[in-house]
Amino acid sequence: MYKTSKAIVIEKPRHAVVKEIPLPAVDEQSVVIRTTYSAISTGTEVKVWNGKTGKLGGELWYPTVPGYEQVGVVEHVGPKAMKDFGGGAFQVGQRVMANEIRQYPQPYCASWGGQVAMSVKNPTVSGSPFDMPSMIPDNVTDQQAVAAYLAAVAHKGIEKVGVKAGETVLVIGMGAVGFSSAQLAKIYGCGRLIIMEKSQWRLERAKKFADDAIHADASHASAVEALADATGGKMADVVIEASGDSSVPNNLRKMVREGGWALGDDGGRIHLQGDYPEPLCLTPYQEWFNRNLRISVSCAILPGGKEKILGLISEGKFNADVLWDKEIPLAEAPSAYEELERNRDTRMKTLIRWS
Repeated sequence: MYKTSKAIVIEKPRHAVVKEIPLPAVDEQSVVIRTTYSAISTGTEVKVWNGKTGKLGGELWYPTVPGYEQVGVVEHVGPKAMKDFGGGAFQVGQRVMANEIRQYPQPYCASWGGQVAMSVKNPTVSGSPFDMPSMIPDNVTDQQAVAAYLAAVAHKGIEKVGVKAGETVLVIGMGAVGFSSAQLAKIYGCGRLIIMEKSQWRLERAKKFADDAIHADASHASAVEALADATGGKMADVVIEASGDSSVPNNLRKMVREGGWALGDDGGRIHLQGDYPEPLCLTPYQEWFNRNLRISVSCAILPGGKEKILGLISEGKFNADVLWDKEIPLAEAPSAYEELERNRDTRMKTLIRWS
């Protein structure tokens, strides 16, 4: 029982299939979850599919099981099974966020292993504190819970950069992480939220959540001019870069306010929230140095981050439905990667229905 399962496998760059694969061993600490919905990330997951991420650093190889956005129903709970983040025991029949499974039997790589019909979760294959399954509130749909993972990624970034009440926050890139960052900046009390996106379709989708919306390519000088016009030359206290475009970060030094010279003034802050497949070049250094700014980076989510976002969705404070725009059956999943890459400027996220 629970020896094999259907999964989406990227056998080589630009070639995905649905096939049966071996599962990690189910031990006494395991929880097994039957997937109902998963999602394809338009950023990191598509980059695994097309080889841009898979070739970096030798950490990923093919064939690989992609994905980290996944929800389902608990089917098995071992006698010594892992607990949820709050220390509660899982029960058969519960709806949960499952997310990553970080290890599969050879020859399969996990990147990050969530596109699978049956998830085996235990400390061996999902040992990080944020890898625990998370119980879904009754008034949160499976589709909303799928979208909650990347919102939790955005939440970690907001916590790290430290959005303060009254500050002007600029969020660049209205994919799932950027769109979530924009909503969370408002929830955290920023004084003015400005969004910037080069896709008119994405900008229109997101602008009702912002105070100002700028249609611009953030790597161009015109984007800096547009921000200066919008802020009366003051620029932003906080810039959150979530486009994943490697040509953008070098321009951010011009979008952050000057400061950091007085006691109690930490200066402007930049948070890099994207997945960048190419090296970042930050030049000239003197311009960064003279800005007195702070740069931060975050990876993955905080322990308890999924629960935080699920709570905000349940309370009606966070809109997860705007983070996806298409639902397909599992059989159509292999072709969905190419479609998302081709139509990225007019798409959000594709949800996969597993039954």
